[in-house]
Amino acid sequence: MTRIAPGSAELAGFYRARSAWRSRGEEQMRFRRAARLARVAPGASVLDIGCRDGGLRRFLPSDVSYRGMDITPEFAGPDITIRDVSDGIPFPDAGFDHVFCIEVLEHVPNPFGALAEIHRVLRPGGVLALSVPNPYHVKELIWNVLRVPDRQGHIYGWTRQNMTRLGEMSGFRLDGFAGTYFHPPIPAFALLARSIIYRFVKV
Repeated sequence: MTRIAPGSAELAGFYRARSAWRSRGEEQMRFRRAARLARVAPGASVLDIGCRDGGLRRFLPSDVSYRGMDITPEFAGPDITIRDVSDGIPFPDAGFDHVFCIEVLEHVPNPFGALAEIHRVLRPGGVLALSVPNPYHVKELIWNVLRVPDRQGHIYGWTRQNMTRLGEMSGFRLDGFAGTYFHPPIPAFALLARSIIYRFVKV
C-alpha cells in the first residue's frame, strides 16, 4: 500500500478518480436536508467544503455569498477554490456565517485540525452543517460482516456520541441532527439513515 500524504498530488488523484461516483438523487436529498437543518438566512455568507461542482448552492437562498472549496482540480471555478482542507482554509478569521462540510470529515487525516480551521473562519454564533456516514446503517454493517474493503477513502467513522464530543472539543455546541436517506434515496430518520447531518453552533 503506497503512503498517501495529506495535501499531496497522490491524495488529489485518489479523489479525482472517484469524482464521478455520485447518485444525483442521494446527493440532492442530502443537500436539501442539510440546507433545511442549517437554516441559512438570505444574504448570509457560506463556505462549502468538499463542494464538488457547487450543487448545494441550488438549495440555499439565491442571494447568499457563496464560496466553495474542493480537493479535485476539475471543479475549479470563479467561486470554487481548489485546496485540501488538511492544508488549512485560505480565508480570513470570522469570515462566514455558515460552513457546510458534507461527507468530507470521514476522509480527512486530521479531523481535529479541520474543525479548528472551520471554527476559525466562522463568525461567533456561526453554524456548521456537517454530515458523515452512519456507522450503524445496514450497508455499513453488511460491509463489515463480509469484510468488504473500503474503496471510498473513508478513514474514520463516528457515532452521534463521538461526533458530539468531537464538536465540543473543537469549540462547538451540538444544536440538532437529522438523517439523510436510506439506500436508495428514501427519506429516513437518523437511526436508519445512510448518513447523519449535525448542526453545530460556534461557541
